[in-house]
Order: sequence, then structure tokens, then C-alpha cells
Amino acid sequence: MSIQKKLKNFYTFYYLMRMPKSFDRSPAVMKEEQNRNIHKLMKRAYEIPFYRKRFEASGTTPDEYHCSEDLTKFPLLTKPELRLWMQEEWENHPEIHDSVNVLSTSGSSGTPLKVLYSQREQAFSDANWIRGLSVGGYKPLRGKMYSFQTSHKDPNPKGRDSIIQSLGFMRRKVVSEDYCVGDGVGDTIRDINEYKPDMLCFRRNCLVRIVAYAEQHDMPLWKPKYYVPVSEMVDDVTRNLLTKGLGPGLIDEYGITEMGSSMYKYPGNDYFNVCHDMAVVNIYDDQNQLADNGRIIITALYKKDYPLINYDVLDLATSYVKDGLRYVTKIEGRMNDLVKHEDGVESSALMLMRIANHTVGLAQFRFVEESYHDMLIQLVRDPMNTSKSKEEIEQHFIHEVQKLYGDEFDIRIEWLDVLPPDKTGKQRCFVCNVK
Repeated sequence: MSIQKKLKNFYTFYYLMRMPKSFDRSPAVMKEEQNRNIHKLMKRAYEIPFYRKRFEASGTTPDEYHCSEDLTKFPLLTKPELRLWMQEEWENHPEIHDSVNVLSTSGSSGTPLKVLYSQREQAFSDANWIRGLSVGGYKPLRGKMYSFQTSHKDPNPKGRDSIIQSLGFMRRKVVSEDYCVGDGVGDTIRDINEYKPDMLCFRRNCLVRIVAYAEQHDMPLWKPKYYVPVSEMVDDVTRNLLTKGLGPGLIDEYGITEMGSSMYKYPGNDYFNVCHDMAVVNIYDDQNQLADNGRIIITALYKKDYPLINYDVLDLATSYVKDGLRYVTKIEGRMNDLVKHEDGVESSALMLMRIANHTVGLAQFRFVEESYHDMLIQLVRDPMNTSKSKEEIEQHFIHEVQKLYGDEFDIRIEWLDVLPPDKTGKQRCFVCNVK
């Protein structure tokens, strides 16, 4: 194991101690700090051949970048471009293989992307995750976390707590996601009730299954102070269900594999705090100009070894700017979730998702375009809200889809007890199977 990997925990602690402990500092101070980090990043990126070419293509130099608004001069970075660069770095530099971390996206919107992180970059990302939970009120040193491990390896190969955990510090119980299916959900609930964690940290769809199972089987469910759905965005339907089942302690974080978490929405807030010291979140309209509503364009200010600059995430957001800083009020989903039509036209699936988000009595939903003329709608009842019958909900969906597309689709509705995740462990609200 390389010395860099051995030092990662030290790096994480070092960065955590240096990070600001609040997102409510003086806007002028935060903006000045962000501006300074932008200039440092661009100076570093100019030394990297991949980015030097992008500077040359834009006709700019690092001296022209001093604030988030200046980044509009720089070319956008697409996922295919990032994928190709990461692959070239890996293949052309075998000497890095023992010292870097390689993280992979799920590929839910296309071909999976492998992202390189130096140990320092990974440590900073980990420290920011801990910082984000701490700002929300969780005490990582004395608190108890119950979370799922994303891989299917033994979550605790030693079979016992670490020395630090045995002393009551940084307690964490990690369980395989394999257990959160079928009647295994009941065993998970009993385990949660016995452990009584301060924080639940699961995939969104796992939390939904836990809440729904507890209600359906009349089981008590421990309400933690805080819970964080990860890996999947929280839509309005899910937010309502989780709040009813787990209480008001929802911390809604926004993150991507390519750079980690960059925004947090805390209980009681109607906006996401952007981590301005480590990220720039710009919003672009269709003409790639700064706007309040549009596509999320993100820059990781801490990634100096494998920079991520002006990355087009393809998620959509609503935001506002106050005192020079951007605040995001709503994140809607991938703009590349597209309904395909027989005449070659494509339209956004967001309008379909809004149908579900404005329907009471649902716990989960998914639209599946099976062909140009066949659409499957999979629904799961909210066991805590039966104010509308299944027939009423079905008629509402059919009516709203026909308002959008006329008689283009034969609509089939399937009711399920639980919406199963795909093979990546995630759940998508829209799937297009048209080639």
C-alpha cells in the first residue's frame, strides 16, 4: 500500500479541522474565499495538458478567472470528455495505480464513468461529508450512525468494534444492502430499533422500503435525530413519505461521484446551502448563460490533481443569488431523462415526474417507456395516506399523461408492494427502453 493511502485518514482529519464549521458566515468572506480558490484552481489547471488545451480553445488564461461569474468564459466539460480523459490518465500513467482511488458512477444515464481521485482529494471529499452532517446538527465524534455499505463485501471483517468505537467515539454500524429486501426489511427495522442511532444514512429507496414495511406490518420504527438519503435525489413524494415515517430530521444532500457532496438542505430550510469553499454551482440556461433556472454546472475547487471544471451534470435546478452567493431551492433531475417519439423528437421526462409529485397517496413511482406507443407506470401506495383510492390515482395519471401526449401511448399501470431498485442498487423515476 502506498504512503499516500496510509496517510489518507490523517489528511481527512487535517482538512476537517481547517474547514469552516458553518455555512452561515459573512457572505462577503465566503465570496472572497471562493474567488481566491477559483484563481488558484485555474492556475493549477493551466499546468495540466488536458485543461491547457481548453484554455487555448477559449482564448483565455488563468489571469482572467477570479470569480464564479468568470467561469462562463471556460468551455463546458461533458461526461464523455471526462470519461476519455480519465481513461487516458489511467492507461498512460501506470505508476499511479497504487496511489489513486478509482470511483465509478452507476451508469444509470449511460455508460459508467470511472473517476480518479488522489488520496488528498478523497480525504477532502470525506472531510466535507463529515462537515456537512455536523453543520446539520449531527455529532460525528459522540454520535451513533447506522448505514448501508454500497459494496457486497463483509461490512465488518473483524467482527468487532474498533478500539475508538469501543470507547464510545465515532460509533457506526454498517450493514449490507442485501438485508434490506423482503422480510429482511423487518430484521433491519428491529436492528435499527435496538441500536437506536442518531443518524440513518441509507440509499433513498432503502429508506422508503423501511418506512413502508414498518407501516404495513404495524411495526414500531425508531426515529433518529437525523437521516440522510444518499445516491438518489429525493422527490416530493419521497420527502413526504420519509417525513411521516422518520420525523423532521431529513438532511437532503446533493452529491455526484465525480466530486462528492456539494450542497446540503437542512431541516427547517427551504434552500440548499452550497459548500462555497469547495465548490462553484452555476446555473446555465439553454444559451449557456448564467440564469436562476436551468442546468447545474459544477466546479470542484479542491480537486487540483484531477480537476473538475465547468462540469455539465445534466441535472436541473431552481436557484437565486443573494449577496453574491447562489442558493438552490429545488433540484429536479436529469435533463437527459428523455421521452423518445416515433418522429425522432425527444422531450423531457420532467413533466411526467411532476404528475407524481403532485399526487397524494403515493410512496414510490416509476415511468417506463417500453416502446414508442407503450408506457408502463409502476406505483406503490403510501400506506399512511389512503385518502384517494387506487382507481382515482390511476385515472389521474392517465388523464395527465394524455394531456401531455394525447393518444400517443397505451398506458398500463402496475401496482407493486415495493419498487425494486435496478442492478446498480439505485432507483430511477423514468426509464426509456426505446433503442
